[in-house]
Parts: sequence; C-alpha cells; structure tokens
Amino acid sequence: MYLPPAGSEKQTKQVSCVSFLGYDEREKIDERQFSNMLNMSSDSLPCAAPRKPRLKINAPQNISALALPGYTDADLSSFTGVAGGRFYYCGSAISNITLSSGEKSIVDFNGNICIFPDKVYYRYLPDPDTGVVDTGLKTMAKSLAVSGASFYSSYNEISGEYSAYIRKTGAGFDEVFSPGDSVVISGCQNSQNNTFVLNSKKSYAADSQIVSAVVDTVSGSTLNLLMYTKTGKPALFKNTSESSAVTIETAIPDIKCACVQGNRLFGASENGEFIYASKLGDCFNFNSFQGLASDSWYCEIGTPGGFLGIVSYRTSVVAFKRGYIHHVYGDSPENFSVPKQTLSGTVDGKSIAEVGGVLYYLAADGFYEYSGGEPEKISLPLKTKFKSCKSGTDGIKYYACAEDMSGAHSLLVYDPYYRIWHKEDDTDFIDFIRHGDKIYGVTQNKMFKFGSEDGDEVYSWCVVSKNFTLEDFDFKGVNAAYIRIQSEPEAEIKVSFSTDGSDFVDCGEISGGGFMTYRIPIRFKKCDSFRIMLYGTGRATIHDMEIITYTGGRTNVKHIR
Repeated sequence: MYLPPAGSEKQTKQVSCVSFLGYDEREKIDERQFSNMLNMSSDSLPCAAPRKPRLKINAPQNISALALPGYTDADLSSFTGVAGGRFYYCGSAISNITLSSGEKSIVDFNGNICIFPDKVYYRYLPDPDTGVVDTGLKTMAKSLAVSGASFYSSYNEISGEYSAYIRKTGAGFDEVFSPGDSVVISGCQNSQNNTFVLNSKKSYAADSQIVSAVVDTVSGSTLNLLMYTKTGKPALFKNTSESSAVTIETAIPDIKCACVQGNRLFGASENGEFIYASKLGDCFNFNSFQGLASDSWYCEIGTPGGFLGIVSYRTSVVAFKRGYIHHVYGDSPENFSVPKQTLSGTVDGKSIAEVGGVLYYLAADGFYEYSGGEPEKISLPLKTKFKSCKSGTDGIKYYACAEDMSGAHSLLVYDPYYRIWHKEDDTDFIDFIRHGDKIYGVTQNKMFKFGSEDGDEVYSWCVVSKNFTLEDFDFKGVNAAYIRIQSEPEAEIKVSFSTDGSDFVDCGEISGGGFMTYRIPIRFKKCDSFRIMLYGTGRATIHDMEIITYTGGRTNVKHIR
C-alpha cells in the first residue's frame, strides 16, 4: 500500500483584504497595499476605487503657465495663463507684449496679475475713473526719459527745511508718475545724481549716495522728491543741468519667483542674494525707504545657491533654495527678519503647495512636509528618485506630477489625512491651480478640471497586489478569489494572476454593475509567489477581497551546491 510522505498534505490558507491602503514601491509591503496602480484614488477609502473623470477645457498650444482670473464662484471654462509667448485672460490672447520663454511666476496683487521674471502685469479691474478695463499688458516699471533736465536740492540743517526736484518744461512728469512712487534715476553724467540700486552683495552705496527717491508732488514740468541715503538722512543732488538723456523709472528688482503676503508683493532673486518686499499696498514700488511702516524692504541672504520658490505661509513668507529654507517673519520693515535657515530645500519651486496648513515639496531625496520646524519625509513608499515636480492641491490632497531621472512622468497624489500615496497616470502636467474645491491642471496643449462629475473621460484603471509568499517556503497554489465590488453597469473589470514574476494571465471578468460578490476560479501551476491584478474601465469600488490558497511540500526550492 502507498503512503504519501509525511507533511505532504495540502494546507489551505486564506488571504483576506477588508480594507485597502495606498501605493508602495518597496520590496516588502502590507497585504492591503498595492505594488503598482493606475488612475486610482483615496476618495473611497478604506475601499479601493478609480479616480473621478477629468473634464477637458479648451486651451491654446505651447502652454508654459496657468493662472487664476479675477475671482468668480463659477467653474473655470477657459484658459488664463501664458502660452506661446502670449498672456491669455479667460481664453483671449493679449498680444501687445511678447513674453520670454521659460517658467513663470504669476501672482494676483489687488487685481493686477503680475508675471515674473518679465515684470509685466495685466489689470482685470476697471479703471476707477473711467470704468474701462484696459485689455493690454503693461510693464510694471513706469519709465520716462528726459534731456536737458535741471537737478536741484537743498537742505537746511538748522531749520530742517528740505527741497529736491527735477525740472524740465513740458516733460509730462504727471502723466507717468504719482505721489508716493519710488523712482530710480540713471544716465546722469554727474554720478551723484544717479540712484543707487542694490542688485548684488558685491556692490555698496556711498554714505552720500541716493538710495531712495520718493515722489512728493508732481506737475507736468516738475518732479518734487524726498530723497534719502542709506543712513536715512536726506540725500542731495549735485545742482546742475543734465544735457544728456536721463531715465527716471519705478524700477522693479530682478525677481524669479513671487508671492503675496500682508498686502505686499514678496519676491526672491534668482541669484539667491536677496528677498524683496514691495511698499505696502503697492506692488510697483520697491525703493521706498523713508523710515515708514509702509516702506518697501529687502534682506540680504547669506546662504549659497539661487532661490527656486517663495510662498505665503500662514502669516509669514517661506523662500526655498535647493539646500535651505528661509522663513521670513514680521509684518513691517521695522520687524521683518529672517532669523534662521533650515537645512533642507527643494529641487523645484513649482513642487511647493500648502494643504491644511502644511507645506509639501520635492527635495533631492524625496517628498517632505514642512510646518515651521524640521521638515519630515513623507515619501518612504516611493523608491523612485525624481528630479523635478509640478504640484497643486484641491485643498484636501497634494497632487505632484514628478519627473524621474529617465524623463518619465508620474502623477502622484498624497492624502495627508490617511498619510498614503496613490498614482494616477503619466500625463506630463506642467502647472496646476486651485479654484474653489477643485484643482485644474495643464499640459503643453491641454487644460483639465479634476474630479469633474460631468466629465465624460474614458480611462483605464488598474491595481496590482504585493508579491504574496504567504510567509513560508512551501509551494503555493490558488483555488479561487472572492471579490466584493460595487460597479456601474458600463464597467468592465478583469482579474489576472502572475506567478513567480511571470506575465499576468486573465482568469475572469466582472461586468453588469451593482453590489455583488464574485467568485473567480483560479488554476495555475505551483509557485513560490504570486500577484493578483484587477484592471478595467468604468466606475467601480472594491470593498473586500479574499484569496483561497493552498501550500504543499518545498519542491520549489532552488538548491545551491
């Protein structure tokens, strides 16, 4: 009589998943996590479900930046931003100024959409006097060139009387400048009459040099100024007439990235040497240093490297370099300060987004969250190394379109509430904005509204389980898989298995809709490990999954001699 070897009987095991977590690229993960996925979302957790459709919105070609128009409660139905060297407002091209190529930093300051580094703006609010909206782009710096102008100033130290003006008959000063404008004067043959502009830490103003010239009163032929040295004392012209052309302008610093905080426009220089703040309530004036609470402000930054991003955060401003985070505290020039720098930074300023009072961004070694203390890494489940990232938020989740070292893109979504990741697709999004509770994204040629209930997008979705070994060394087999799923009638779902890293083989198909438990019969050869994949189209929610397995003798072991 034949007797089977001791211990050769099959043992049945059940793998049950009654809740699902997110995406995890690590070698060994939880049974509830997925080793790969496509177009999945955390919206239905603890169930697994595809993302909501995206609605396509008409957009121009060669998009380089996305922006919000003037505030509206309605959903966005047209493109506002930069494309093909032109600024577009609500779908209409503003063609009077051609913009430079490359990334843009766009901020809305009291109805003025300011575009950097081009230093131009579009005002969408009507003129308070005429009620007319100017449909053209304008340069932020107001400028006037005059020849043969007379320069005069005087100061009586005893009486404190002070006078300084530039005079030129018919110059039209009042057509360009207004009281309160801080102007920069250049081109004077007598260098004492030129205004010193700080654009490098290597340059310094003399004690008598004009560092701030603010328009006091103005007429067509006379520009009366209040001028100051770097010590705050009244500055004086060399009384003379300049025969050559002299330029008078409201100069804007070379700003790479900008944000708005406390009714000021803050900007960071590309060379990483300065952070600037405009005059209170005035994004066009950066050289007003009268010793007033409404003055403009700047700060020298001592850390190496250029600035990559700057954002308004709570009641302060945070500026990022590749290796440093600079936190700007205060609410006026009297108490603005940058008291410390954090030894962490971002590789892409466009990766910075605030969700729920926390800043998220991509650093050289992964994604981090920052709330004012030490940054904390949140991307341990992501083994892929990324070199750039464009991000946005709907107010709940952090959307990150990240580019890996090979140039491939992945749209990764982090849910701070559950602290887990999901992966959507490989669309190369180059910019995002939030409007209301929705997020909008653009590629070079397309614009999308995310999470649109009225979207008619047809897309595929997929989830791949971990590599199941059942934590033993016996060979495995699978008898059946039970899946509880709720699906729409048009949904089509397939179930596949892979053994020992081989290609996936379809084992069954689910269709028909409704809330139902399905039994998928499985037959495959003995193996050491296996994976299950669900993929399909249409709306579906996976509630529970159970895999009936069996194990036997260790015939699948590879012997080493």
